Amino acid sequence: MTRYPADALVSIYPFTRQSEGDEFIIGRVDTNIFLALPSDAIELLDYLAAGNTIGQAQRLYQQKYHELPDIEGLLEVLEKNDFVNILSSKQIVLPTHTKQPKQTNHFTWISESFAKKIFSQKVLIGSVLVIVLALAALVFQPGIMPGYQAFVFTKNVTMMTLILTGINVVAVFLHEMAHLVAAKAVGVSCQLRLSNRLWILVAETDMTGIWGVPRNQRYLPFLAGPLLDVVLTSVLLLILFAQQEKWVAINSIALQLIQAIVLSYLLGLIWQCYFFVRTDFYYVIANFFRCRSLMKDTKVFLQNQIFKLFKFSRIADQSSIPRGEMRVIRCYSVIYVLGHIAAFWSLLFIGIPTLWNYASLLLGTLSAGYESNPYAFTDALVMGLLVFGIQGLGIFLWINSLRHPKRS
Repeated sequence: MTRYPADALVSIYPFTRQSEGDEFIIGRVDTNIFLALPSDAIELLDYLAAGNTIGQAQRLYQQKYHELPDIEGLLEVLEKNDFVNILSSKQIVLPTHTKQPKQTNHFTWISESFAKKIFSQKVLIGSVLVIVLALAALVFQPGIMPGYQAFVFTKNVTMMTLILTGINVVAVFLHEMAHLVAAKAVGVSCQLRLSNRLWILVAETDMTGIWGVPRNQRYLPFLAGPLLDVVLTSVLLLILFAQQEKWVAINSIALQLIQAIVLSYLLGLIWQCYFFVRTDFYYVIANFFRCRSLMKDTKVFLQNQIFKLFKFSRIADQSSIPRGEMRVIRCYSVIYVLGHIAAFWSLLFIGIPTLWNYASLLLGTLSAGYESNPYAFTDALVMGLLVFGIQGLGIFLWINSLRHPKRS
């Protein structure tokens, strides 16, 4: 007996719809769940929402397209994601239904009108002017660009490291807040959380609802974090330029700290170019090519190639993906594979050996005891907690994600 009898009615929860090429992205704002469906599936939903039974909706579809739709497959997906309730022909009230937990959005006190002022045209033009001034300063004084020496503290090592770490934490928070406010400007609420990209600990802004707004309105929320980073880096470079020109006087400790912050920002911007993980620029590329599930589809594509190579029969069907999107997936698969090879190579031959040697040095200092050198003992303890605490949490989240992969 079918789970979806022809005389059954379907109760549909309110959802948003957004045209996306040959598909529509539908979403429930209250649960923050979004699905991509073909246009004919949306027509079936509209037939059901108008009060037609499942059988009547099938007949209306068949009259228009001269083929019988897979309405059961559609309803199974929609019911699984809490978009519909199946009613019997005699029911007049909704049955008991287990809803998806509502997402707890953060900073809900930020209004959409305020967010639009933050990312107004005037503010964006001002940001571009600051960036242009910083580029001009670099042309006149290339020496203001800091090198790796900015991270090498020779005095007050523990204090300087703690200060830089604290500033970097604030910088990451501001980066994610920029995403959140820009998303709020287009009517999307967000949630901030800790996550990981491979074994690297990151903060991220859950902007799932962004798929419910027009495609051209998604770019600013995706790029808001890097844009803020570039603007703040530009301001610091202008300060360094002013110091170089002797317009302002900055003591040596503050000067090195500013240089270290600039270098941290630049490394963060380089990290955004690692398209083989879900960075901000990855989402820009995926949105540009209309590939909402680019990484997921790429993983399936690569898995299929491995199965074909070893003549396994379990190959996932990707025939429904448009030809143009498949071309993007094939190109991205090369970046994905090479990027992961480089990442694992750096972990095995750079990251782990560096951490091992660093751990040996710290353990040697700590094993000597506090009495032998109180300053060195405290310094080693603080540095160990900072380095191995952050890296350890990143590795834990990575292993946990392998054990419990996300469905998205």
